[in-house]
Amino acid sequence: MRLQRIEQFIAVVDAGSIRGAARLLGMSQPALSRALQQLEEELGVQLMNRSGRGASLTPAGSAFLARARVAEAELRKAAEEARSTGDDGSGLLALGMSPVGASLLLPELFITLRQTRPKARIRILETTPSALLPLVRDEVMDLAVTQRTRINLDAGLDYRPLAEINMRIALRRGHPLLALRKVHLTDLVGASWLYMTAHDSSDDIVSRSFIAANLPVPLPAVHCGSYFIALDLIAATDMVGVLPPALLRSCMKSGQLDELVLAEPLLPIHLGLYTRAGSQATASAKSAADAIVAISHRIALRGELRSTKPLAVSP
Repeated sequence: MRLQRIEQFIAVVDAGSIRGAARLLGMSQPALSRALQQLEEELGVQLMNRSGRGASLTPAGSAFLARARVAEAELRKAAEEARSTGDDGSGLLALGMSPVGASLLLPELFITLRQTRPKARIRILETTPSALLPLVRDEVMDLAVTQRTRINLDAGLDYRPLAEINMRIALRRGHPLLALRKVHLTDLVGASWLYMTAHDSSDDIVSRSFIAANLPVPLPAVHCGSYFIALDLIAATDMVGVLPPALLRSCMKSGQLDELVLAEPLLPIHLGLYTRAGSQATASAKSAADAIVAISHRIALRGELRSTKPLAVSP
């Protein structure tokens, strides 16, 4: 089975049509159609249904796609390793970060990587845990730093704990809630909440904290996956949200936001490092993992989070 045909199949899936994929690949539609037919003949199954509206996966195609992405990623990594056999530190490093992970580790992580792997090409994607984990499993990303959820860990992923973070409640300067002398979670049931999730879920830290306190979970006014957007919304409205301590302190110094101190803290977020199970990491990915562990440990020593043992990265 030729790698080129696997890449062409994935391109059609991502583009949604043979026409769109052919344009991206720089080849003719008939040539791409023939390549897909040859792949199907080789496998003995139909992978796609073709129509004037595009191409859709058959059940066999969906099953093949998951493995095809992993195979393509492994071969890409093999090529990167082969090109860097001279130990010049080159190669592509794809990092996934949740907003919490990015706020804590960047830009220190980037600076460290530029020092240890100056020739590495670095790609950073910031998005929600639910979006990151499938990318790590399919090896689109080499690793991801994000909070662990209550969802069962995918069998295709390994998780290494890094730290616990006690998130803080942020609101605008002059917010009416700041007039309360002592604030409990019960005072915030009816608040206008901004959730740092992309969709409805009972797995975010706000929902989990209210459930643990036997209180009704607030209905969020906004779901937001970016801190850049969240900061502006919280500063301009009466919404409240949760931020990592360091980020909130920075916003308080600039006069943008204030902190609402709770009598009982929210549940901690468990931050960790996700990699694909059973996969050989590239040299750049190993350097990144070591740097992430070291930075997390330094932040813990400054009292901004609590270390979770073990912190060591296995060789």
